[in-house]
Amino acid sequence: MTQRVIMHLDMNSYFASVEQQANPFLRGKPVGVCAYLSPNGTIIASSIEAKAKGIKTGTKVGEALRLDPKVILVENEPAKYRCVTEKIFKILSEYTDRMEPYSIDEAFLDLTGFVKNFTEAEKLAETIRERIKAEVGEWLKCSVGISWTKFLAKFAGDIAPKNGTLIIDKNNLDNFLKRDLTEAWGVGKAMSLRLGYLGIRNLLELKRYNPTILQRHLGIYGYQLWAHVNGEEISEINLETPLPKSIGHSYCIPQKTADKAYLFKILYKLCEKTGRRLRAQELEAQTVWFSCAYVYGDGLSKVFRSDDKIFTTAEIFTPLEKYLLAAEITNPVSKLAVSVGNLLPLSGQQSLFCERIKNKNLSLAMDKLNDRFGEYTVTNGLMFKSGDVARDRVGFRKTLTVKF
Repeated sequence: MTQRVIMHLDMNSYFASVEQQANPFLRGKPVGVCAYLSPNGTIIASSIEAKAKGIKTGTKVGEALRLDPKVILVENEPAKYRCVTEKIFKILSEYTDRMEPYSIDEAFLDLTGFVKNFTEAEKLAETIRERIKAEVGEWLKCSVGISWTKFLAKFAGDIAPKNGTLIIDKNNLDNFLKRDLTEAWGVGKAMSLRLGYLGIRNLLELKRYNPTILQRHLGIYGYQLWAHVNGEEISEINLETPLPKSIGHSYCIPQKTADKAYLFKILYKLCEKTGRRLRAQELEAQTVWFSCAYVYGDGLSKVFRSDDKIFTTAEIFTPLEKYLLAAEITNPVSKLAVSVGNLLPLSGQQSLFCERIKNKNLSLAMDKLNDRFGEYTVTNGLMFKSGDVARDRVGFRKTLTVKF
């Protein structure tokens, strides 16, 4: 019988390592990659050297500088990270046709039938490391977990040593399950507390618990957790890119302001970035959501529903522009957010209105020019002199649509 082999690969200190790879002067030094360089900005990735100083993901910039005044803070460059990720995923895709990009720095590989057993998979992990080092960058390291289910492979990858490989098989599973509940994929503090009320203190006790009682108290998720730690596969490798529930962008405004002219520039850029992603994934939307947070007070929030499919940047921006023009801004604004929802695959049906067809084709043509010559080579006049307003960001856990 063919042994099922699943590999989970997780790049170590990814954004910081990419920055150290790109700039040799950063190597061996504490580096923090930030969404914003202001004191209230957040570290979204820290190098191994920075982690040794107590600077971790989620640390505020001001706190990082207090922990180590010599830490080097770098503003993130998502385009750079995506480019490196595509190179890494291209290498991974050469070893199996069943590869699932889980996030910008993680992937699952179903190696069943491509390797005979876990030992061969471990050798393949080392081959992949050497190829990443030679073909992408010597400063890029990865941890690898190998097991027979997706859940256990990720569990192994999460607790594997940095730049190392950990195999979980049926003989050593119980030893590794003597760990805290929150070390398992999908078990947060709240779920850990709920399990604790049932007398479950670690993953091994969860494995041995009665699944019927678990399901009675926690619903289907309780049974799924039990199945996961018992090595039952209930989450196959996902080869299809799931349709996102929404696409959006937000921006924390460094200079808190109520100046509508300034806010419109930010708003349009957020709409353009959202529209670009919508069109790149060949989707249409039916709703637009807008949020404006005040420094003091709740701010504004509004959902716009459209009878027509939303595709162009203008179709996203126009209802927001009208709403913001009419709105009374009573406080300095600290954050703007835009998203589109109720997403559908792009319809081949043509609009009856020539103007909509023209605008749709114009948007696609502008996207092609910007893809070829760089972002905002061609754009709306509202973007003129917008500078670094609402720059590109990468969140803590963003999946990546890759082409290789």
